[in-house]
Amino acid sequence: MTSLERDVGALEARMQTVEQEIHAMREDVREIRDTLVTARGGWKTLTLVIGMSVSVGALVAKLTPMFLLAKP
Repeated sequence: MTSLERDVGALEARMQTVEQEIHAMREDVREIRDTLVTARGGWKTLTLVIGMSVSVGALVAKLTPMFLLAKP
C-alpha cells in the first residue's frame, strides 16, 4: 500500500466522521426549530390573554367610578 492510498483511506474515514457529525447537527437544528415553532404559538396565545386582561381591567377601572359615584 502506498502512502497516497493510505492518505486517501484516512481522508475517507475522516469524511465519514464529518458526514455523521453533520447529520447529527442537522437533527439537532430540526429539534430546535420544532421547539421554536411550538413556543411561537404559545407566545401568541399568551399575548392574546394579556391583551384581553388589560382591556377588561381598563373597562372595569373606567366604569367603577361611574357606578360608585352615581346618585339615583
